[in-house]
Amino acid sequence: MFIGLILFLTSILAMTLSIPDAPFPQGDEIMHIRSIRESLEAGSYALPALSGLPNPYKPPLLFWMGMIFDTIFGVNYLSERLVSFLYGMGTLTLFYIFYLSLSKSVKESKLATLAFGFSFLSLKFFGILMMEGAMVFFTLLYVFLFYKSKIEKNITYVAWGSFLVGFGYLLKGPILHVYISIFLLSYLYIKMIRVRKGKLHISFSYIKEERLTLSLFSLSLIIPLSWICYLYFYSTAGKELLRFFFMTENMGKFYGANQSGLRIWGGWLLYSAPFSIPIILQIWQTVRKKSNHRNQLFTSGFLVFLLFVTIFHLLPNRKDPYYVTPFIPFLFLLPALSNATWETVILSKINRMSILMPYTLILVIAIVLRLPALFGFSLIAIFFTLGFLFQNQKVNANFYQIFLPQLLIVPITMLFLIRPMADPDTAEQLSGLVQKEVCVIAENPWTGMDVQNKLMNYHVTFSLPLTYAESCPVSSTLVVFNDLKLSDEWEKIGSWYRWKQHLNLDLLQIVQALLKRDKIDFQTEVSVWKRKEIK
Repeated sequence: MFIGLILFLTSILAMTLSIPDAPFPQGDEIMHIRSIRESLEAGSYALPALSGLPNPYKPPLLFWMGMIFDTIFGVNYLSERLVSFLYGMGTLTLFYIFYLSLSKSVKESKLATLAFGFSFLSLKFFGILMMEGAMVFFTLLYVFLFYKSKIEKNITYVAWGSFLVGFGYLLKGPILHVYISIFLLSYLYIKMIRVRKGKLHISFSYIKEERLTLSLFSLSLIIPLSWICYLYFYSTAGKELLRFFFMTENMGKFYGANQSGLRIWGGWLLYSAPFSIPIILQIWQTVRKKSNHRNQLFTSGFLVFLLFVTIFHLLPNRKDPYYVTPFIPFLFLLPALSNATWETVILSKINRMSILMPYTLILVIAIVLRLPALFGFSLIAIFFTLGFLFQNQKVNANFYQIFLPQLLIVPITMLFLIRPMADPDTAEQLSGLVQKEVCVIAENPWTGMDVQNKLMNYHVTFSLPLTYAESCPVSSTLVVFNDLKLSDEWEKIGSWYRWKQHLNLDLLQIVQALLKRDKIDFQTEVSVWKRKEIK
């Protein structure tokens, strides 16, 4: 069963890699793909380019890997997303090894790996070109090597882990260094601080005990300092890139509109789904139950680490839910750390009853949207689960009657809800164009980048709605993504509808639209225009 489900997971991810519109998109992916392709076209290998200039938003490692895969396998979505896919497979392998080291049980390690592999985090970020998949890998790698060094009393593991953290800088800057620093701080906090007989005791001797581990962390600076020196001394645009990256891109997160902290807490629930409820119960049991098992130090350290990184991400004004993704694997490690089994976790009363909620919701959605495949699968899952709730069978059979439907919630949603409701493929809608000069008119420049990524054989330019006459003087075709009155020299030749990214509807209007089964309130028209021939 384990091999079959892993192959099923791999096939789901592999199947979505080549689809331009990913089932679970993330806006930054458009920019990353655009940067890779522009860099290849311009021959800008050392400094990836974006819109004709060096890309100032992110360090180059992800773009370098994307360019390598595009060079080997051809320029397409599959090649570029293969980077995240490989990081994902590496993460799942590392997670299995880590869990096996903690639990000493092959069965438990397989169940945990399946649960993590079918989580929303894995099915989203291991199939799109984002830094998050790689960040999950490098964060987990350092913690695993740290654990190995403590178990085997071999400091070499920490040395290698510290050095490899340096590659994280080439992904998203110094944020991985911050995460690992918080992890080391959490570990020291648990060792140094004790409450005995109502009194607080702080022992600084543990800092001396861990001085070699802390000193070796300086190895993580080798790669970042090398790259910074290259930019500063050998690149003409290097100083400006460094200034923009550190001051605008990173510090700017503290100066934008202050977003709700619920976004971060929601990120924990979202990216651990569909196992959010059993994980919350496991955290509660771990905190409430006092234990002296062999992993108690690491268990407490992990919980403090997760609390500290949550607080850290609540500080900036920008609070995107996906900021917590590097730490989601540690939630799935908790049963092994606290000597619990996945059968106990999954068969808890609250989790058994809660599994019906998402499938009931999916069933209602399937009826409203008239999706027969989704209706069928959700109905089967409900009957399968009810069969457990009302029958007295063997515990092992009971476990799989809950575990398998819970495991398949995200894939079923992806394959039978998201894909059938996806926007029409832009490349297919514009496949009949003879003229290769296309101008995209939209409010967001990333819309233009998205069309440019999809129309590889066309020359695509972008324009804001009010400046299209100046920005697109030689374009033979306009693709308009908003309501705009064009001059008389243009005639409409086609259109299609896409889902609105921002709904300007109140709850009553949404309910009325759903009852009418009218999608038009949730969609906006994309129109195609060609320049009239001069008679």
